Amino acid sequence: MDLDPTTMSAVRLAHAIRHRVLSAVEVVSAYVERAEKVNPLLNAIVTPRFDEARREAAALDRALAAGRSVGPLAGVPFTAKDVLATAGVRTTSGSQLFRDHVPATDATAVARLRAAGAILLGKTNASEFAMDIQTDNLVFGPTRNPWDLQRTSGGSSGGDSAAVAAGCCALGIGTDYGGSLRWPAHCTGTLALRPTAGRVPGTGHLPSLSPLDPPAPNSAALHGQLHVVGPLGRTVDDLEVALRVLAGPDNRDPYTVPVPLHDSAEVDVRRLRFAWCDGDGSVPVRADVAAVVDAVAERLGHLGCDVIQQRPAALDGAEALYTRLRGMDGLAEWRQLAAGQEDQLSPHLKTLLAGAREATVGAMLAASLERDRRRAQLLDFLDDRPVLLLPVAVLPAFPLGQRSFHIDGCDVGYFQVVAPCRAVTLFGLPAVAVPCGRSQEGLPLAVQVVAGPFQEHVALAVARLLEQEFGGWSPPPSVLSVTKQLSRGPQHPLRPA
Repeated sequence: MDLDPTTMSAVRLAHAIRHRVLSAVEVVSAYVERAEKVNPLLNAIVTPRFDEARREAAALDRALAAGRSVGPLAGVPFTAKDVLATAGVRTTSGSQLFRDHVPATDATAVARLRAAGAILLGKTNASEFAMDIQTDNLVFGPTRNPWDLQRTSGGSSGGDSAAVAAGCCALGIGTDYGGSLRWPAHCTGTLALRPTAGRVPGTGHLPSLSPLDPPAPNSAALHGQLHVVGPLGRTVDDLEVALRVLAGPDNRDPYTVPVPLHDSAEVDVRRLRFAWCDGDGSVPVRADVAAVVDAVAERLGHLGCDVIQQRPAALDGAEALYTRLRGMDGLAEWRQLAAGQEDQLSPHLKTLLAGAREATVGAMLAASLERDRRRAQLLDFLDDRPVLLLPVAVLPAFPLGQRSFHIDGCDVGYFQVVAPCRAVTLFGLPAVAVPCGRSQEGLPLAVQVVAGPFQEHVALAVARLLEQEFGGWSPPPSVLSVTKQLSRGPQHPLRPA
């Protein structure tokens, strides 16, 4: 049995700790040692709490020795994205405006993980206000991809994805609005779950104008309706266990509902009806990315599944509608938070806020009605074909700082890189990003498994089969030689915090 904690799944770690095969102190110490070696290259964990984590691990070991019960994630080291509130731990939202902010209360997701026995190792880097598809900001600088240190780890949950991929933590908790969990997982070869909107409370997402502590999502904004909190890990089992811990109302998030969670083990994947497409139809998809989805569909067919190639009509124009709806409030909350301090914002966020324009109420209602129409159309499609497979993005992880893209001679807009994610977000559906192949450069490529509302168990069951068939997570090759790289020093020194 392989007992290297830094390569074990969260589920296996918790089992080993509960049965005292490994101590929580051993596990946390292994992850701290790993992070201290690897993180200087990646810049993934930006506010560590290693000493506190060791003390909490020792307390958990004492509880086990005394025969007290511990939670389903007992002793599992996790990280939290730097836009999720953590009591007594700096939470900057990737912004100079909040570089010294220390919340008094945990976000609901963080509190639930800690109550389940998981141990917070630290906060992970994020783009400013979680508003970029690569993780970089003026407080901490860029996070690098453990598969290629010259490339992005994705955004805006890129710190978590890099940390999980490189063995610096066993589980990460991030957020996803237009792909901020799925796209980083795609970039780093990890797995991520975007739950159904309304499954997991978004309470505690920062920054916020909410008067509550921790702050609740704004019920009037599209962000409050479609932004979700979810797990990023190395196995499907880890995602499912984390979801069980995270799910359910918290009396704060107005959109979270008490829908029962079903067991993915009860799903007979071979009896499901699948549809697949090589993208959402809005922009070209690079050939090697599309080929991975094709290969997945072919493998499912060989396994006896009913699989057809068909793009739901509801996806046509969905990414453009998402973009329009997302911008209709003129990013009013962010503009109010930054008022008078715009000079401290990153160039990317400054440009977004400067270009934001509020729409009329009539225009917002018309766009929302169009979304409702398309959503009903897509749900009718999913009644017949309960699982939809498509790419996460139109290309693999790109070089750090790149902002213009061309595929098959066509210009691709910056945010259109994650067009397939944004199209799925529009409908509030659950989706799992699972690695299923490699790009022409040898980088990870993921497939997005989409199911109907509150059908996470179906998406997870399919993702588990794909994990078995295509190998799932594997350690990034560049991390295997991290000691040699460290001896030479980082090629791109981190900006000082």
